[in-house]
Amino acid sequence: MTSSPPSTSAPSHIPPEILSARPYLLSIDRTNRGMGRYELTSFFADPSSLPQFVSDVCAHFAAKLPVDAVVGLDALGFPLAGAMALRLGVGCVLARKRGKLALPKEEIAATDGIRDYSVERAGEKGLEIRKDLLRRGMRVIVVDEWIDSGAQMTAICETLEKEGVQVVGIATLQLRAGKREGADKVWERWDVFAADRSPVVQ
Repeated sequence: MTSSPPSTSAPSHIPPEILSARPYLLSIDRTNRGMGRYELTSFFADPSSLPQFVSDVCAHFAAKLPVDAVVGLDALGFPLAGAMALRLGVGCVLARKRGKLALPKEEIAATDGIRDYSVERAGEKGLEIRKDLLRRGMRVIVVDEWIDSGAQMTAICETLEKEGVQVVGIATLQLRAGKREGADKVWERWDVFAADRSPVVQ
């Protein structure tokens, strides 16, 4: 049996003016496979999508630039953060999944246990960053490809703030607001650029 081609139809929750300004949103595979979320790797296969997204993020945060680093969340936040860091001429700090850093615990800034939509399948999660990559007062933008429950993004931002890092803002392709109280709280607590929701900067 062959799989169905990715769905590139216009999603109903995204206003037409946003889709017109951000055509890369159509490169996201929204085929309903009963998995509870979109399949976003198709976005990275389109050579124009990533640079357009980075340009939109930079436009949204223009008044808050420069920053000292971009923080990317494991795993699809990594290519987004890397592209942004390259554009901004700053370092890219990676928040790895728990247990992936080859460092002793005292050299790691770790989140508390994270329980989100996937906990039934994967169990409690955690994210970790090298402490020596963080310094008090540094300004960062945090990036991930998708914010669902908001638990993971909240946990890493709170961990950064405990280390004295200023979270200037958050950037993501998709934010599942409305049905997820945690995602709404992320939107309320930090300056968020969500490509599917944030107003177009003229």
